[in-house]
Amino acid sequence: MARRRLGTMRKACFFTSVSILCLYTVFYKMCYQKGNLLLRHGSNNTGTKQLQCNLMQCGVQEILRGKEDADGSNHEYATRGTFWKTFEAAQKDQLSSEIILKTNNSKIKGSSKPEIQSKKTTVSKDPLSANVVTRDLSRGQQVTDPSIISNTAAKPTKIKLALKTQWSSWMIWNDDSSSNNLNRRLRTVKNNYAAMNKYAVNFTGTRKAKKLSSEELLCELKQRVQVASIQFGDRPFTTPDWREYIPKQNLTQALGPFKMCAVVASAGSILRSKLGVEIDAHDAVLRFNGAPTIGFESDVGRRTTIRLVNSQVLARQDHKFHSNNLYRTGTLLVWDPAPYSANLTEWFNHPDYNFFESYKKYRGNNPSQPFYILNPKMQWQLWNILQENTAEDIQRNPPSSGLMGILLMMTICDQTDVYEFLPSKRRTDLCHYYEKFQDQACTMGAYHPLMFEKNLVKRINRGSDKEIYSQGKVTLPGFRTFRCPNTE
Repeated sequence: MARRRLGTMRKACFFTSVSILCLYTVFYKMCYQKGNLLLRHGSNNTGTKQLQCNLMQCGVQEILRGKEDADGSNHEYATRGTFWKTFEAAQKDQLSSEIILKTNNSKIKGSSKPEIQSKKTTVSKDPLSANVVTRDLSRGQQVTDPSIISNTAAKPTKIKLALKTQWSSWMIWNDDSSSNNLNRRLRTVKNNYAAMNKYAVNFTGTRKAKKLSSEELLCELKQRVQVASIQFGDRPFTTPDWREYIPKQNLTQALGPFKMCAVVASAGSILRSKLGVEIDAHDAVLRFNGAPTIGFESDVGRRTTIRLVNSQVLARQDHKFHSNNLYRTGTLLVWDPAPYSANLTEWFNHPDYNFFESYKKYRGNNPSQPFYILNPKMQWQLWNILQENTAEDIQRNPPSSGLMGILLMMTICDQTDVYEFLPSKRRTDLCHYYEKFQDQACTMGAYHPLMFEKNLVKRINRGSDKEIYSQGKVTLPGFRTFRCPNTE
């Protein structure tokens, strides 16, 4: 009798659990479909914004729109001691990966090489892609052994481990990366942004039938992307007050020329890199938004020549732009997204973030510090090249601050070394080196077409794959020294 009662109770619990699960699934699908419908229609109401946040978490949404670095050195995680406790705890969790490395000390027939055991690994069948990735790498987890070469299998599979170091392609960024490399969540967000088309993008260009060479891509960038700042006399910047605030020289006239330049990404993977001395050895160093140096000098260096900031840094009071001494060093440059086909007057009347008064206030209080406004036409000139050289639809949003900063330095420098824009062996989901927030979107992109930007940078890299793996370093030529074949 007791056994019958126990069996009846078990059945009741089972059916109750199944019912709850079914109800939860129905509720989730209803909310998910409603969110996609609102996003595709581009609604701007509060409900839509909340649903956008729900897709990726509100914090991630802030990060992907350039707000990531705005906290600056006053951020609670910007101090070394507090940060490392959080970071090391996160890394400890991350390193408990699903890859099980097991060395077989016994001899293998026909080979003296050890073996490793791997779970749930995947391999791309695309003949253009030599990219072999594990599920852990798609999550952004770190793999520290440079000699692992993985193969795909649904079941645990034995994988040969080469004794000699091999810089296999999956350890560096694969320039054939596509939406297939995104997890389901990020793929959905990417597609929603492409459908929303907030900036009224009307792309009429032609996609390249074949993959351009590195030289051809460099020529496209050099000839078609104009890096320029707003100048007095550009409509509507014609009133007397603008004469006082806008620097007399154009940005590219005032800066440089430099020989060796460094672009320092804010990625969490730069931690423990010990690149600080190397970075500071360059003639000019560019940083982004509120990325601090104090407390992180050994990894990111001390010097700042140029700081490129998003308009949100100026427009939002919580970023403390006017009171934070972080922004008092070097030349400042601010950019703001404009509609795809808008002229300067249309953009001035309807900026993405109304930063103009804040800009004037800062210039009035710091008249000796050079401070430029980036002409927004550069954003879409760069975006057009990205789309033309990508087989699929990319996000119809401006490129990231990172890519625009790289193009700026290529314009004023003979050579530019870019650190951790392409992830290194230290690759991690930690978004920024001075805070604890983690999400794969910070590497793969969601709001910005970041994945396709990385594809382009990998293709024009003049450095070695080993440098990408060990240092996260990409070496790019300057436009002044690079000559386009058959045209110059």
